[in-house]
Amino acid sequence: MSAASLASLLESRRLDASTEAKLQAAIAQLFTEQAIPFDREVPLSAQDRIDFLLSDGVGCEVKIGGGLSEVTRQLHRYAQHDRITELVLVTSRLLLARVPAEINGKPVRVAALIGWM
Repeated sequence: MSAASLASLLESRRLDASTEAKLQAAIAQLFTEQAIPFDREVPLSAQDRIDFLLSDGVGCEVKIGGGLSEVTRQLHRYAQHDRITELVLVTSRLLLARVPAEINGKPVRVAALIGWM
C-alpha cells in the first residue's frame, strides 16, 4: 500500500484522536480489520522508533503534540533509514500537516484527522 493510499484510508475513517495512545490503538485495529500487515513500535536505530511499519516499507508516525520543526526533524531521521520507503504522518493538528511532501528523497503524506475527536 502506498503512503498516499494509506493516508486516504486513514482520513476516510472516524478514529479516536483524543490522545496519541487511543489513536494508535484505533489505527492498529483498522490495519487488522483491513488485513494490512504491520508491526508496531519498530526500532530503526537506538534513538528512532516508528509507530507503525508496513511490510512494504511505509512508515506511519502518529503525532498529536509537538511543534512542526520537531516533527519534521523526527521524520527526517526516519527517512534516512533504508527500511523506510515512504512516510505517513497521522495528526489531528492542522499545523503539523505542513510537513514537507518529500524528505531525504522519500515521499511524505499526511493523514489529517481534523475534527475527528
